[in-house]
Amino acid sequence: MTTHPMTLCPWCSLPALLILAGCAQAPTHAPLPPAAPAAWITAATSATAGQADADALLTPELRDLLARAEAANRDLAAAGLRLKQARIQAQLGGLRFTPSAGLSHSASRPVEPQSSTRFVDVGGVSVPVTSQQGWSRSYGASIGIGWEWDVWDRLAQGRAAAAAQSEAAQADLATARAQLRQQVAERYWTLRLLAAQRPLLARQRELAEDILQRVRLRVQEGKLLPIEVDRAAASLQQTQVRLTDLDADTLLQRQQLALLLDEVLPGPQLAAESPGGELPALPALTLPAPAEVLARRPELQRARAQVDAALARLRVSQAQRYPSLSFSAGLSTGGGSASDWLAQPLLSLAANLVVPLIDWQRLDLQQDNARTELELAALQLRDQIARSLAEVEGLLVENQRLRGQQAANQLRLREATQAARQAALRHELGTISRADWLQLEVARLEAEVGALQLQLRERVQRVQLVRAFAQ
Repeated sequence: MTTHPMTLCPWCSLPALLILAGCAQAPTHAPLPPAAPAAWITAATSATAGQADADALLTPELRDLLARAEAANRDLAAAGLRLKQARIQAQLGGLRFTPSAGLSHSASRPVEPQSSTRFVDVGGVSVPVTSQQGWSRSYGASIGIGWEWDVWDRLAQGRAAAAAQSEAAQADLATARAQLRQQVAERYWTLRLLAAQRPLLARQRELAEDILQRVRLRVQEGKLLPIEVDRAAASLQQTQVRLTDLDADTLLQRQQLALLLDEVLPGPQLAAESPGGELPALPALTLPAPAEVLARRPELQRARAQVDAALARLRVSQAQRYPSLSFSAGLSTGGGSASDWLAQPLLSLAANLVVPLIDWQRLDLQQDNARTELELAALQLRDQIARSLAEVEGLLVENQRLRGQQAANQLRLREATQAARQAALRHELGTISRADWLQLEVARLEAEVGALQLQLRERVQRVQLVRAFAQ
């Protein structure tokens, strides 16, 4: 047995839907972000990005650390799981059909037992027979499928919003990876520069101890004032404090590196921490154009994806104001026995037209909320663009400052080296005391320590520039 409970022809609803479509608002567009400047304010631009800048920082040991960090870092793993979730949500939003299947069983009997009497003919005599009414059971099965006609692109915009969220999660993963690489590189170069400073500071301490002993003798001989002993002792104390700070900083950097690598404390012992070996020089800085930098920064890609998702959700909220038309088909059967299932099948076809205009207050609030979300996403995109430009400009300013400090330190180191060499010759000739020569030697070592500290700042800043350029 087949029935058709459909009471509304789907094509009969088209005139009403088309009339309502005339009341639809114009398509909503996302606010345009500000245009990128043509050139950097602080320095001249180059047509191509300085890929050599990133490669110059990657020593074999640093490459190994980066690979270990990307394989074990918890933040990066969490970002990957969020991306997986976003992709699953996008796949769920792309499902067009909603199948269903079910089995049912029901049993009932009267609250008060009821009896019925019937007469049976026995030998020509009617004999009354009384029976009690018991349980009544029924079984059923059904299968069906539903599909909504996306007249106003509501479902399509929902899928677009889910796809944009997936792109945002992909950008989050890229951001987490870039931040991880920056942090690992900074810890690596800090450990390497700290190791390079150790022999210089140890030599300074030895010379400071020697100077203190000789100053004491000269004070006892009456050749120097007693205040010179305090000055020599303060210089020795300062050197000892710097060595203690260097040991503490080395341990802290190893612990931070252990967290990034998801390893046990106190962290890995790097071969670069052993003293000796000259640091490789960095190539000249080359800059990509501002528009190129903004186009490939993952933070901006995420902000743009958030704007696209908010715009799609706004269009969904607008489409929810108009009727939705859905279709369903189902096949069901049932009965008190298995033979009834084949004898009483039921095929149903239905169309459902939902007109949500009566809930206009809720729809207005939902649309206002979606529009506010779009404005907030657009504002965050503009803010991210401004912050990205300011970050690069700030790093370029610091780069110029560093260039000036390095030039000044080179001049100081050159003068201190020449003065220490002359003092050594005069000490051999006996024209100056050993303590005076040692003080000039300490000054030369101090200039070398300053040069190493500037090299550390240069490498950390270059790592930050590589990160800012999204190389």
